[in-house]
Amino acid sequence: MKNLLADVMLYAVLLAAGAIAGITYESSRQAQADKTELQELQRRAASNAAWLRGERVASESRLTQQIADLYTQLSTTQGQANEDHQTHVASVRSGTVSVRVPIVPASCPSVGVGTAASATPAAPTTHAQLDPAAAADLAAIPHEGDAAIRELNTCIAQYNAVRQTQQDWLASLNHLERQHDQAP
Repeated sequence: MKNLLADVMLYAVLLAAGAIAGITYESSRQAQADKTELQELQRRAASNAAWLRGERVASESRLTQQIADLYTQLSTTQGQANEDHQTHVASVRSGTVSVRVPIVPASCPSVGVGTAASATPAAPTTHAQLDPAAAADLAAIPHEGDAAIRELNTCIAQYNAVRQTQQDWLASLNHLERQHDQAP
């Protein structure tokens, strides 16, 4: 009986040792699989981070170039408008171009008199010629307004460029996220 008890004890110890060895082996195999998966995730994360950095730099570069192009276009357009304005003002000041404004005579309606439709035909419109200095000063008003509108349009174009770049960036991120979701 002693031998039987010793044999049972030996089998129990061997069984326990086998179980421990199996558990250790399985744990080691799972740890290696987890380590490999983690390394793959780290590699993909590093690759994605590098791709995102590249996309950001490319987007910033494109946006910087677009804004520079907008300012160049504004400068060219504004310069041409300034030259045209200076030519016009010089012509007005020299008397080559005269500015006339219509003068409408004041009229007071008479009580009991027929309507304007039954009145005699309107008198020809008379004009007054403006002093060249006053005409040149008046010409500056629409020129300044046009310059402000061109600057505002450039600002709007910049906003739209930034907005489009942001939308493209978000589309890239969504694409990357879809790729990540499809990865094994």
